[in-house]
Amino acid sequence: MTADAPAVTVDVVAWDHPDVVRLRDAQQAELRERYGEDDIGHAMSGDDIVGVVLLHADGEPVAIGALRDVDAVYDDLEPQTAEVKRMYVVPEHRGRGYSRLILTALERLATAQDVRCLVLETGPLQPEAIGLYLRAGFFPIENYGEYVGVVDSRCFAKYLVPVPQAERAPRYEGRVTIERTAWDDPRALELRRAMHRFNGWRYPELQPMWDAAGGFDGDDAAQGVGVLVVLLALLDGEPAGHVALRGPRDGQPEGSGEVKKLFVDDSARGAGLARTLMRALEAEARAAGMTSLLLQTGVRQPEAVRLYVDEGYRPIAPYKPYVGDLLSLCFAKTL
Repeated sequence: MTADAPAVTVDVVAWDHPDVVRLRDAQQAELRERYGEDDIGHAMSGDDIVGVVLLHADGEPVAIGALRDVDAVYDDLEPQTAEVKRMYVVPEHRGRGYSRLILTALERLATAQDVRCLVLETGPLQPEAIGLYLRAGFFPIENYGEYVGVVDSRCFAKYLVPVPQAERAPRYEGRVTIERTAWDDPRALELRRAMHRFNGWRYPELQPMWDAAGGFDGDDAAQGVGVLVVLLALLDGEPAGHVALRGPRDGQPEGSGEVKKLFVDDSARGAGLARTLMRALEAEARAAGMTSLLLQTGVRQPEAVRLYVDEGYRPIAPYKPYVGDLLSLCFAKTL
């Protein structure tokens, strides 16, 4: 601790502790201002709360978080699950790592009570909160309980115990090359067609929208409008990965571009193609004078989310046309 750093203490206190009540009220007021209405769980009582963490900086209460037992609340979550609630840091004390300290304390509290999994809900207009949770090891999940179908909700989970992992295929050791090509290159088209099949499997509810757009061909033609660069990743000369760079659309930040259609064929996963393609695309964007990149991915693609976070992309509020799309997460990176 440096000489001018505040003295920080973190304590487990009661739900009705006066400082906790005051900070909870401040959190709910901030959510009302940001979303224009009460939080769905604003009337939650302390009946299911198993612990509240209160952080003081130089004796001043500045941050809270609560842990809720939800085994008897939600029937769509696995047993031994607890929910993180009422995460809040007083605005003038943000940016000092207090949220992470609160979250770490809640994880320890959960582990001591044999909780196997933590879940939480936040909103798309709170990208700083989403970024905190992703960096802390949470991953996106389907909206649960009262948040099912709510477009202003995003849900996340983190396992506190090891879970079985699918055995990974051996890393492909072939020669990787990146080739600049055109949107209508038949090799690029075939990779995008494979991506469309993958998306249809993970997001079957989107099929009516694609059908209305003319199926794959109609949607692909629309997606290609404004594309400036298409890159293919070749493994030993065979096309195995694809990504495109689209110029900014109305309403997007000046100087920005958009990452589109990042896809790696199943046979080439684990060879690092996605990272190689992203870095090559960023070089193309810089060469074109762009100062930032935007992208969208889906809540059912935690592997993509992890890639983007690892590559320096940070959550942002949804941009058009993804505003109101509960299946989307949006990110940006300054180049």
